[in-house]
Amino acid sequence: MIKLFPWKRALRSRTVWFSLTVILAFSLLAIITPRVAPHDPYKMKVTDFNLPPMWVQSTSAPGVAEYPLGTDRYGRDVFSRLLYGTRTAMFLALTSVPLAAFIGTLIGLITGYAGVRMDAVFMLFTDMLNSLPGIMFLVIIVLIFRGLLTPSWAHGLFTLIIGFAAVAWVSLARLVRINVLQLKSQLFIEAAVGIGASPWRIMTRHLLPNVLHVILVWIINNIPVVILLEAVLGYIGVGVTSAVDGGEFTVVSWGGMFFSGRSLMSRNPLMLMIPSFSILLISMSFLLLGDFLNGITRRE
Repeated sequence: MIKLFPWKRALRSRTVWFSLTVILAFSLLAIITPRVAPHDPYKMKVTDFNLPPMWVQSTSAPGVAEYPLGTDRYGRDVFSRLLYGTRTAMFLALTSVPLAAFIGTLIGLITGYAGVRMDAVFMLFTDMLNSLPGIMFLVIIVLIFRGLLTPSWAHGLFTLIIGFAAVAWVSLARLVRINVLQLKSQLFIEAAVGIGASPWRIMTRHLLPNVLHVILVWIINNIPVVILLEAVLGYIGVGVTSAVDGGEFTVVSWGGMFFSGRSLMSRNPLMLMIPSFSILLISMSFLLLGDFLNGITRRE
């Protein structure tokens, strides 16, 4: 029997509507960024470096309306870079997490249904992966393969996507495996085996629909994890940002803004505060949505 997702109950919740509004707003902003950004985020203007926000009118370097949130040490518009950083974060999260979900779901279904031997090999392999801290494993992947597997203009973006997927799929695969092991003993699975259904048909037509709610909650809960990890890696100088010419970052990201804004914290704290608030808001929205969906699916 397929476990249906309680969509009607979810859409009556204020928490769900708040979360969906914030998520859709960030997604829309990421899509229309090239049209609404006032400046090219990569363009440097040495005459306008380290400008404060436009409402700060100091005698040394007064803010101007042309740069609402000021400029960085290279004269680049902070507001435009914030918008493009939103685009990078959303693209990274909405590609790496579904990729990890696909890999984890496929492996979890196969190992959970295949039998004892494959299940034992899977558990041994995942235990080996879990013995390494995820952040360290991710940094190793990025540092080894950045610049080797991606086009030069990407500067690590797709390598980071692959890295996140390579680290994250393990937890979902184990989760799907546990649910499949529980479902294998159900009468509807035994009936499907009895009428001669193939293993692939049983996995895709009977097992997968019954674990979709688990996969959905996992995806929603791991999107903010990826966004936060990108910011952490960018802050320490690893990730989608690639330094050239002594510090010029060719891919705009929130993590890259943290990295370049550390030295300007006293002059323009918004370079760190606004990306931090953006990460907090989008992460809280996904976590609230995931927590709500996890709660109602457990009660069903």
